[in-house]
Amino acid sequence: MKQYRGTFYDQLNLLAEKYRDKTAIICEDKNISYTELLSACEKGAVKLIQDGLQKGDKVILWGFNCIEWVICFYSVMLAGGTAVLMNYGIHADEAGKLGKKVKASRLLYGKTGAIISTSSALQLAAEEAGIEAKKVCPFTDYTCTEEVIKDTCILQTINEQTDSKDTQVIIYTTGTTAEPKAVQLSAYSIINDAIGAYELLKNSNIGKCSCNALPLFHSYGMVVLQVYLYCGKTVCLLPVIKAEIIADVVAREICDDMASVGSVYAMLTRLPDFSEKIKGKLNLCIVGGGFTGAKEMMRLEKAFGGASILCGYGQTECSPVISVEIIQDSLEKRASSVGHILPGLDVRVWHKEKGYVPSGETGEIIVKGYCTMNGYFGVTQGDTSLDESGYLHTGDLGYISEDNMLHLTGRMKEIIVRCGENVSPLEVEEALCEIDDVLEARVIGIPHDILGESVEACVVMKEIPANSSEAEKTSERLKRQLRKKLSSYKVPNHILLLERFPLNATGKTDNRQLRELLLQKIISDQEE
Repeated sequence: MKQYRGTFYDQLNLLAEKYRDKTAIICEDKNISYTELLSACEKGAVKLIQDGLQKGDKVILWGFNCIEWVICFYSVMLAGGTAVLMNYGIHADEAGKLGKKVKASRLLYGKTGAIISTSSALQLAAEEAGIEAKKVCPFTDYTCTEEVIKDTCILQTINEQTDSKDTQVIIYTTGTTAEPKAVQLSAYSIINDAIGAYELLKNSNIGKCSCNALPLFHSYGMVVLQVYLYCGKTVCLLPVIKAEIIADVVAREICDDMASVGSVYAMLTRLPDFSEKIKGKLNLCIVGGGFTGAKEMMRLEKAFGGASILCGYGQTECSPVISVEIIQDSLEKRASSVGHILPGLDVRVWHKEKGYVPSGETGEIIVKGYCTMNGYFGVTQGDTSLDESGYLHTGDLGYISEDNMLHLTGRMKEIIVRCGENVSPLEVEEALCEIDDVLEARVIGIPHDILGESVEACVVMKEIPANSSEAEKTSERLKRQLRKKLSSYKVPNHILLLERFPLNATGKTDNRQLRELLLQKIISDQEE
C-alpha cells in the first residue's frame, strides 16, 4: 500500500473536491456536507489563530460526540495546534490533571457528564490544568463563525510548515487497569491507518452510512470516522453511546453499517424490542474491543440476522487498527481470529528466548510501520514499548496462522501466576462462555498470600439467580462444568454473577470496577 503523506488539511481539501455536497456527518437533527465541513474547519482555524493559538499549542477537546466536536478537532490542527482528546465521562479534576500532564494551554468544550452535573466543572478543570479562564471556550465559539473571513493563505502557510509526521493528536489510553498514558499520533499515522483498514474492508459491501456508536475521543471511534469519510460515506454520530439510542437510530433505517465494541452489541441483543428495531437491518457490524470467544461471536451474528460481524484488533499506540476481518472469511475463521493484518504493516511474533517465531507459534505481537505512535508524551526513559528496531511491543500474546490471519491468546500482563502455574484469563473466559446460560465472562487475577495470585471470575448469565443461596448453587455448578474442561488450578476460586458488566465511557468493560466488585465478594465470603 502506497503511504499517504499529506496533512489533515490536505486530506480535507481532497475530500471536499471529490465528494462536494454529499453528506459527511449527521448527528441528531444536524448534518454537514464535505464542502461545508472544509469551510467550517477553515473558519474555525482562522478564529483560533486570531484568538492567539500558536503552532504546537495543545488544545483539549472535551464534550459528547457532535458535529461541532469534529469541526474543532480539524480546526485545531489546521491552525497548527495539537488536539488533546479528553474522555467525556471523567470528573473535572481528572480532566484537569490529564490536561496538565501534556501542558495544554486551551480548553474547548461541549456537554459532558461533569459539566452537566457540576456548575464549577469547567473552572475546576481549567485551574487543575493551569489554563487561563479566557482560553476556556465552548465549541460554538469556533463553529458559529459566519463573521470570520476565511484566510486560506495563512492556513496554507501553516500547512507548508507542518510535517504529516508531526504529533497533532494526543489520545489517552483507556486506563481501565493502569494510569492513562498520553499517546502521540500524527496525520501520517491516523490517515494511513484508516486507508489500510479501508483497503481490507472495501470489498465487504460497505454501506452508505455508518452508525459510529463510539466516542470520538477514543482512537477506535476516531479511525471509524476517518475510514468512512475517506471513501465518501456518511457518518452518523451519537452524542452518547446507549443501547436505546442506537436502537432508535437503526430502526429509522438511517444506517447500513455500525461500529462499536462487543459489549455494546451484546447489550443491544438484550433490549426487549431488539427484533423489531435492529434484527436484519444492518449490513456490516464492525467490532473492536474483542469478544470473549468464538461462541459469543457466533451467537451475535445469528442474533443480528444477516449482518456480517467483522472483528478488528488494535491499540491506541497503533492509531489504532492492526488487523480487521472481511466478509469473504468464513464465520469459523472470523470467530477464531482478529482478522488480516493491514497492508504494508510489518507485524511479527516475538519470543523473549527464541526471538522472532514462525507462523503458528505463540509470542508477543509486535508492529512496525505507518500506524505506530510518536511515543508517549513526557516519557523518554523507561518506555520499552518501542524497541531499537522501531517495533512497537503490544503486550498482547498471539500467533499468525499460515493464511496470515492474526490470532490473540491473551495479554502478557494479564497472565495469572497461581502457585507457579501460568493461567491465561482468555482460556478460562472461553471455557465459561461455552456454557449455555453464560453470556459474558471476565477472569482476573487477585493477589493471594499463599497462592501468589488467585483465579477469580465475573459472569453475566441469561438469568440471574433470585437470591444469594441460588447464586451460590449456580457458581458451584459453573465450577463443576469448568473442571470437565480445564485443569483444576485454572478453575476460579470465586465466580461473581452479575446482571451486566460495568462499562467505561468507551463502552469497554471497566476492569477496575470488576476487580473492586470481586474483592468485595471475596471479603464477604471470608466473613461468612
